[in-house]
Amino acid sequence: MATPYTQSLLLYAYQASAHALTQTLHLRGHPAIRSKHGAVFANIEEEGTRPSVLAERASMGKAAMGELIDELERLGYVERAPDPTDRRAKLIIAAPKARQVIQIVHEFNEGIESRYRELLGEPAYQVLRAALQSIASKDAMQPRMR
Repeated sequence: MATPYTQSLLLYAYQASAHALTQTLHLRGHPAIRSKHGAVFANIEEEGTRPSVLAERASMGKAAMGELIDELERLGYVERAPDPTDRRAKLIIAAPKARQVIQIVHEFNEGIESRYRELLGEPAYQVLRAALQSIASKDAMQPRMR
């Protein structure tokens, strides 16, 4: 069997983490949440975010983002509100249920970080983080909501 490419290893690590996170969300009372919804949760700002900005940050089309927003709105996770800077535009606002999901995601991620530290040891963990930060784009690493 051929050794997997680094890109494949990154994908496998992400998929395992995403699956575990989805399972955690389901167990903690959010059974409708799927990995695809992360495109909204990971990119929404505290004061709300325009759908076009969410789509751009998630590297997806506006129509696909619109479908995710519609679904999350039906499920009670987001709300549409007028943009105070442009009356024609709408902002997507995180509803209390979305804030719960975001909190669970942060807790989950803290646990993953601890697990990586234990698994690799602190020096290797810091090397891994430095390497991934070198690879990742600066825009992708901008925190949104806490």
